[in-house]
Amino acid sequence: MDDSLFLEVEPTVRAYAGSLGAPGQQWLDSLPGAVERQCRDWELQRGEALTGGSRSYVCRVTGADGGRAVLKLALPEPALETQISTLLAARGHGYVRVLRHDPGRGALLLEALGPSAEKDHDLPAALALTAATLKQAWQVPPGRCALPGSTEHRAASLLTLIRDLAGEDREIQAAVRQALRYAHERYEARDPARQVLVHGDPHVGNLLRVEAARPGAETGYVFVDPEGFLCEPEYDLGVALRGWNSHLLASDHPRSEVRGWCDRMARATGTDPEAVWQWTVLVRVSTGLYLRHHGLPDPGARYLEAAARLLA
Repeated sequence: MDDSLFLEVEPTVRAYAGSLGAPGQQWLDSLPGAVERQCRDWELQRGEALTGGSRSYVCRVTGADGGRAVLKLALPEPALETQISTLLAARGHGYVRVLRHDPGRGALLLEALGPSAEKDHDLPAALALTAATLKQAWQVPPGRCALPGSTEHRAASLLTLIRDLAGEDREIQAAVRQALRYAHERYEARDPARQVLVHGDPHVGNLLRVEAARPGAETGYVFVDPEGFLCEPEYDLGVALRGWNSHLLASDHPRSEVRGWCDRMARATGTDPEAVWQWTVLVRVSTGLYLRHHGLPDPGARYLEAAARLLA
């Protein structure tokens, strides 16, 4: 095999692509040629592959002028158009800058960034940076963005997802029931007047350090991989607190810890701590079920186990 066509694809990306059936497998099979073609067309030299994603191949590249950047080739999903639109609408404000894009090929050329906030900072500092950078990202005008076609509130879509994927697993039924109650409460409390263009998946692994100070990145960090839809800001904060499973599973008091995180994030952003708590439980359960359904049972089980401990 030609070494230039060998790609190291993340196991999570392979698993997710495999869960999509024939289209996902076709994307995997054509990926080496697609990367080679994109590098040729954009005059890029391919470098090391980057880790951490689940729906795309990402690698460092060098341009014809010697400039460093990142090339991303994403799975062919409807969410890709919204992601590109959100990044273009942001113009680097709270988000990674787009240097070139080709939606037809699922290709993005992005500014080079450094490590995530998780690697640079301890947990409290990472959460503070997340809150501060989200406040910047929420300023992106929704009118600039091609929003998803569905206007269904996120609480309604998560309620449906949980009902469809929960199954008969008795060990998680208590967490599922509470998540469904929270979904109903968040739906009843929906308020279009408070909605912003949320990132949708602002976990700390999606918050990366900029390589040099620039406008729009005053915290020193920006977000990558937005989903881009309208919702109350507490949704993003709940997602940001969805992780840290290893920490919580080892904690003697996980519920009080997460409650404290919710309070701090809410104070930093002028939002409602109870709503943040409800969202973080809701998305923790839905994420666990989603990962389990898409061929990632082990990380899915950790999300569900952590959710059960928060509600014990």
